[in-house]
Amino acid sequence: MKKIIWIHPRHLDIKKMAGKKFRKFLSKILFIDEKKIKLIHDKISSAEILINCPTKLFNRKLIKKSKKLKWIHFGGAGVEKILIKELINSKIILTNGKIIQGPELAEHAISLILYFTRNLGHFLNKDKIFDRPIELRGKKCGVLGGGGAGLCIAEKLKSFGAKVRLFDDNLIPLLSFIDNYYDSSEILNNISDLDIIISALPLTKFTKDLINKEFLDKMKKNSIIINISRGEIINFKDLTKNKLYEKFKGIGLDVTSPEPLPVDNELRKAKNVILTNHTAGLSDKNRSRSISLIFNNIKRYYLGRPLLNEVNKFRGY
Repeated sequence: MKKIIWIHPRHLDIKKMAGKKFRKFLSKILFIDEKKIKLIHDKISSAEILINCPTKLFNRKLIKKSKKLKWIHFGGAGVEKILIKELINSKIILTNGKIIQGPELAEHAISLILYFTRNLGHFLNKDKIFDRPIELRGKKCGVLGGGGAGLCIAEKLKSFGAKVRLFDDNLIPLLSFIDNYYDSSEILNNISDLDIIISALPLTKFTKDLINKEFLDKMKKNSIIINISRGEIINFKDLTKNKLYEKFKGIGLDVTSPEPLPVDNELRKAKNVILTNHTAGLSDKNRSRSISLIFNNIKRYYLGRPLLNEVNKFRGY
């Protein structure tokens, strides 16, 4: 009886993607097509490890059947949809795909910033955002979240010559590309002079609706706001009430709440808003990094070593 269940989309050949490096572990794994729901429920009772279970299949019923489960790996960085009470209160270890998605998320965030600062929409027959393109050099930028994405964003902003302010509740290493560090209790007192704010936060009970009316009112007029993490970080009712979004030169949203936005939502027609439909986490390398992380953790599991990217189930990330 195989102790590892790896659920995958039909079009992904995980065995081929594993290559020679991880071939010795393949015999321990039962690969199951995500469409074969009955087979998943039949096999889960004997599994110790569950890998990449889609959120739509992860529920209380599955957990109750998982009598021997010791470790769950979720491929994405955000785990809010699977953090049900039964999992939180269990002894099951949860790991996820945080940190390794940093490069593509950061590049997407920078792309959205440059769309506005370089008036790129003007070449698509849209109105200019700025009379003349503006430089990032010397601009004051705030990054919400110091995880894999947040640190990569901060590093790239510094390479443009920006002044970088990081907000996170963890103690962050003293890195040369971060000029100032603040915890969440200090956010509202330190954003009024920022030219650009980027959200790279996980969605938790502490970060939901963080960017609300009070936050938006504090922000500088004609500043830019970018969100590449979770839509619920921004309170969209506050953003649209009395057309508050018109205060900003640019709003770049890879994620929204709800997602997708209704077709008649006013932000879809706003001249200063660009929507990119939750694509920031995609790249030509993200799957290979994800698979390497999983197999490295399988190796660690059998060696009795601590697993990489363990989620604090009570903090939510």
